[in-house]
Amino acid sequence: MKLERILCPIDFSEPSTAALEHAAFFAQAHGATVVPLHVVEPILFPSEYGALLEAPREVELAAAANAKQALDDLVSVVLKGQVPVASKVVIAHARDAICAEMKDGHYDLVVLGTHGHHGLKRLVLGSVAEHVVRHATCPVLTVKAPANVPAA
Repeated sequence: MKLERILCPIDFSEPSTAALEHAAFFAQAHGATVVPLHVVEPILFPSEYGALLEAPREVELAAAANAKQALDDLVSVVLKGQVPVASKVVIAHARDAICAEMKDGHYDLVVLGTHGHHGLKRLVLGSVAEHVVRHATCPVLTVKAPANVPAA
């Protein structure tokens, strides 16, 4: 299997950082480019009538700029310049944005962190990872954060 482009969605959680480390491993082994993708969800706030209103575009753009800086910082710490990187930040709904990027970006692999929610928590929060796997256009590797192992 030849890997040239690896998509790695990042939500700044421990599982997504672990996924970035795995993506780096595969990128080094295959000479591939890692594309870390962070999705800024549309910012909604309640109005006095109970309806949800979308924040002004400037607020979302500022959030995206802050996320881009945080993403660049994370990438430099985790990847240490060892593999080619093309970071992206978009404003959209995570599951839709990741699937659209996966489809349009011609990726050979997606490495995705998963929180492993079960039962009611998964029902309430939904599962971005499950949605991505169901709509995958290429192989998807899901990564859970390593369990904290007490020192011996």
